[in-house]
Amino acid sequence: MSRADALTPAQIQRVLKTCKLMQHSQGKRCAVVLSHAALRVTEIALLKTEHILFANGKIREEIHLPANICKLLKSRTVWLTNKTSRAIIQEWIDYRIAKKWGVSGRAEFQGLIPESRFLYTVRGAPYALQPKPRKLDSGEVREYWACDSLEQVMREIYKKCGLPLASSHSGRKSLCTNAVLNGVPIETVARILGHSSPETTIDYVVIQPTRIKQMCSIEWI
Repeated sequence: MSRADALTPAQIQRVLKTCKLMQHSQGKRCAVVLSHAALRVTEIALLKTEHILFANGKIREEIHLPANICKLLKSRTVWLTNKTSRAIIQEWIDYRIAKKWGVSGRAEFQGLIPESRFLYTVRGAPYALQPKPRKLDSGEVREYWACDSLEQVMREIYKKCGLPLASSHSGRKSLCTNAVLNGVPIETVARILGHSSPETTIDYVVIQPTRIKQMCSIEWI
């Protein structure tokens, strides 16, 4: 499993703020918030506009990820109910429209082509994917699609923010860690992440040294 670090809410806000100073800031901020909504990097790259928007142009709150873009071909649902995330997603949509990337000229889907990929590179093209082998616990080898280019973009974002251990997987780990620390049952978090077992989800909880220090300083003796 990825050794990516989990971010605190303050660190996430700092990343989003720092992204504003970068080239292609709208796309990078959108990628970050989607990753913190529990999407894997390849799922982000394969998302279509119609997965995010209703035909009337409204951003969906409940996103149904089809099996063909999910790990191990297991469909699941993620939620885009965070106000900051929704605002950043709309900023990206506005930027796409201004750039005329994947536009239809019609009113539906805010003027975007529904079948188009939702996230684009700085050059205005969908992110490329590469086939890679994965060995399952059963020993069977299956081929899966990886988006190394978007993964590298996100690593560079975090590196520029002084977070060298963070990666695209940090979004899922951050969501898991912050949810558990706020009292959300691990079974609920497992469902959001698409894990079949809560035991897998427990490994996603990253407790930073400062948290441990605070816990150990509690006067319970």
